[in-house]
Amino acid sequence: MVSTPAIKKCIYFFDIICLLLAAVLIGFGTYILCTNNTNDVASMGAYGYIAIGVATFVVFIFLNFGAIRENVGCTVTFMVLMVIVILAQSVIVIFMIVGRNSVASNISNTLDATWEEELKNEGAMSIYEEWLVCCGRASPQDYIVSGRLPPSTCFTNGNQNAAEDLIETGCRIKFEDYWRHLLNIFNILGCVLIGLEVLVSVFALRFCISMGNDRRRSYY
Repeated sequence: MVSTPAIKKCIYFFDIICLLLAAVLIGFGTYILCTNNTNDVASMGAYGYIAIGVATFVVFIFLNFGAIRENVGCTVTFMVLMVIVILAQSVIVIFMIVGRNSVASNISNTLDATWEEELKNEGAMSIYEEWLVCCGRASPQDYIVSGRLPPSTCFTNGNQNAAEDLIETGCRIKFEDYWRHLLNIFNILGCVLIGLEVLVSVFALRFCISMGNDRRRSYY
């Protein structure tokens, strides 16, 4: 039979992993809010990641307190709250998985504002074009329609005289793909976190049973 100290060590180990994942999700949600002019849909997505992480931190306070003091009451409180939190987190993660395309599209609206700035001040789009290897908002045609030739950042070698080097892909689709890829990664991390929380809950239950058995044996 596994001893109480051994179970406690397992709880601490998975506790650290869960808290690290929670911190990463909070950081990602904050990154979305701080680096983009987000609208309602994008903000909901960002706050969703933050909520998942914050909920984990809050609930695990009870687990750590219960494990350190070997307090059955705190550990039971953790398990009750953990069930509620896991259900809420699952709903959020499902929303993020189902709505990732919509969230990515809404976050990418930031690029539209940059394109509007490009029409007023040449060079505003260069950061996206160099980073994502793209040209214009939807295609190089955007420049032509606005009465300009595609800039050097729209050519693979920066040579505007080489028509064959013109990049045909617009930046909007590339930017959306970038965010869609990130959202997929962090959705997976959210699922991993929930799975680990379920595992920690099992250890917490085993911890309570083990503490009860230890106390009963101490009476004899």
